[in-house]
Amino acid sequence: MDTTKKNYKPLIGSLYTNFIFQGMAAIILSQNLNALMDSWQATVQQVTLVISGIGLGRVLILYFAGYFSDKFGRKKTVQLGIISYLIFFIGILISQNYLQGLFFALFAGFSNAFLDTSTYPTLMEAYPNEKDNSSLSVLNKAFISLGQFILPLLTRFMLDNGIYYGLVFIGCALGLFLNLLYISRLGFPQRIETDLSEAAIISENDHDTAEKKPLFKVEGIALLVFSFTCVSTFNIFILWVPSFAESLNLMNHSNSLVLVSAYSIGSFASVFLTSLIVKRGVAPTLLIVWCTVISLVLLIGMTLFPSVPMFLAASIGIGVFAAGGIWQLGLAVLLELFSKGKGRITSYYSIATSVSVMVIPYITGQLEKINVSMIFGLNIVLTAIGVVAAVIIRYRYKKVTSEWEANTEEIVALKEVAE
Repeated sequence: MDTTKKNYKPLIGSLYTNFIFQGMAAIILSQNLNALMDSWQATVQQVTLVISGIGLGRVLILYFAGYFSDKFGRKKTVQLGIISYLIFFIGILISQNYLQGLFFALFAGFSNAFLDTSTYPTLMEAYPNEKDNSSLSVLNKAFISLGQFILPLLTRFMLDNGIYYGLVFIGCALGLFLNLLYISRLGFPQRIETDLSEAAIISENDHDTAEKKPLFKVEGIALLVFSFTCVSTFNIFILWVPSFAESLNLMNHSNSLVLVSAYSIGSFASVFLTSLIVKRGVAPTLLIVWCTVISLVLLIGMTLFPSVPMFLAASIGIGVFAAGGIWQLGLAVLLELFSKGKGRITSYYSIATSVSVMVIPYITGQLEKINVSMIFGLNIVLTAIGVVAAVIIRYRYKKVTSEWEANTEEIVALKEVAE
């Protein structure tokens, strides 16, 4: 059956809807930091430990999630992801202390893992012949950004009007429940697995050609490093830029939350720009390099020359260049090079992300005791490492794909002779 002839638009729309709530879940704890401190009688460090629990949950479940996605299907994996988010949103709300909050934060990590290892492969399987699979994956980020744009505005409105913060948690749970009912009625595409690394192998005795396939220990590792640093760049930013602005007496607490919305505007707009650029033929790996370099420049600029205009420019810029879809582009490149067992490969990439989400909030929470500016110093270092990884990815991708394309006709000819 040709899956491209089926209409998967309702399914893709429902999958994208999940990412609105994923975007909210990523920042909802930090946005309600003071309210949760009061509710749990907890310190800043204890609440940031709860935030780290999201990453811990991802690490604990990711490999299993990738296996489950490949073994039992994308649909069941998506359903598990939505159910896990329901437990997270309701669980945080009913928690009596930060330890209970930490337990329920694990379920947000579980959900991240289940949704990542099912949604991205589903996009590629729904449209297996599309040349712009990268742009399809990037659009996920638009909906994450939409959630991260809406939530700070809601939080500020509720804060200014004295409205119970838990209503947002309840609203998220209700929206996810309705989407769970809808997606359970939809059909998913059949799994299709190919492997570019195997396509370059003519025979077991052809040592020269076998060496030209992608090497996970080189470009694979570089992509995992990029996954860690990319997510660290924008997660540190959205978690701590309000506090950084407040510590420098640039903004009060209520106004500083708007910086996250400014970041989200940049991220949301950039997704469509990134998708357009990729469709126009610009190599995803080249885009990754330039976006990472510009992110580094922006972080250095706001740290050395702090001001309200500079913080606003950096907020929009980090949204555009760090969080505008380059993480998804990196995953698309990884799945292109190593696409056999997409769920498992996606889990590797997401594990690197999970380690970041797990350790970075804790580390930055400890640095906050000393000085918030040290947090952004750490961000600069991690982003610089990301630049190095991006350059390696760009170089190796060009080398591997050019060699593979150069030998494609020879491979086909030899297979025809063998047949």
